[in-house]
Amino acid sequence: MSEKGFGYAYTNTRVRVMKAKLIHPTEYSKLLKMSLDQIARYLQETEYKKEIDELGTKFGGADLIEYAINKNLTNSFKKILNFSLKDSKTTIKAFLKKYDIWNIKTILRGKQSKETEEEILQNLIPAGELNEGFLKEVVKKANSVQEAIEFFKNTEYYEVLKSNSANLTELEDKLDIKYHIERINSSTGKIKNLYEIKARGLDALNTARTKETKIKMKRILPEKKSVKSKPVEDLKKARIELRQKLSEKGRRIVNKFERSTAPVIGYFFAKENEVDNLRIITRGKHSGLSQELIEQQLVY
Repeated sequence: MSEKGFGYAYTNTRVRVMKAKLIHPTEYSKLLKMSLDQIARYLQETEYKKEIDELGTKFGGADLIEYAINKNLTNSFKKILNFSLKDSKTTIKAFLKKYDIWNIKTILRGKQSKETEEEILQNLIPAGELNEGFLKEVVKKANSVQEAIEFFKNTEYYEVLKSNSANLTELEDKLDIKYHIERINSSTGKIKNLYEIKARGLDALNTARTKETKIKMKRILPEKKSVKSKPVEDLKKARIELRQKLSEKGRRIVNKFERSTAPVIGYFFAKENEVDNLRIITRGKHSGLSQELIEQQLVY
């Protein structure tokens, strides 16, 4: 069914309902005071209940929370893709390619670090075009980075993977650049603006990293000589500010009534920020960080 007759209202209305169920910013102060077991029980009363229940018999503590939020992210994005009508699906599938790249990186890094199959599998987020069954096959059958790369021979990523297999950092940079350039070039309006904000923010961070490490980082977008961007002084603070900007814009766009898929993409950015916050709290508590240090990294 095309959205030309039905309009975008159906998809965007359902996404607004999902946005209303995101964890309210005021709840994070409560989570910061909880133990990991208490956080898991809290999440059992939210949209994460299904995943916590499914994984609770196998995992506990930080592992349970992290695996559950990854799985919930996958389920949430797939749910939206499934109920979206034809014209929205193209834009949504294009956005979700970022998780194909996430999974490729996770597998290659895992193989390089000699991680167990389970460790790699639990960190996958199969929300993109590369389905869970295929990804599991790669993890189980490939014994090295090179063998894993060959499994992606029939995908759009193979050329980048094959030509940069000797340097995973270079490989990851080129995958990210490919993704962002394609999204910017194929998008319009508010969606294009979101991708451009993210790309320029990442370029600013990479410029700062180049100065700090003396390792040349490639830009996603060409530098505009006419635009004087503020130099990044604090990498951690700059990353948080970029997340803040994307999350705020995403939340605002979800509530807009318009004939486009922008509200869906806006929700994706807001949902990703929620998962990032939960991951930061979980890892911080697991590592014994103070409540103050963890809170400084959160984006409300």
